[in-house]
Amino acid sequence: KLSGGQQQRLCIARALTIDPEIILFDEPCSALDPISTMKIEDLLLKLKEKYTIVIVTHNLEQAGRIADYVAFFYQGRIEEQGLAQDIYLKPKSKLTEDYLRGVF
Repeated sequence: KLSGGQQQRLCIARALTIDPEIILFDEPCSALDPISTMKIEDLLLKLKEKYTIVIVTHNLEQAGRIADYVAFFYQGRIEEQGLAQDIYLKPKSKLTEDYLRGVF
């Protein structure tokens, strides 16, 4: 039986067999232990060198470690988008700033 992290890596390997231009990940580390999460994040960092990857996540720290570009959605619309570094360090939107600070 495969662990959650092994199952996730297997799913990624399957997706790579068709050599896609873009790979979409929906909460790729959800319910994984910290070691498996680190392995998946390391894999995503390697994959983004060759592929365009889009990650949907609520994990702000993970997005900050992986993303070059981010979009913050609020009630089904894009509230703010741009370079991850710019948004994390100096968001333009009050909603984005509040979310990053944990104020909801």
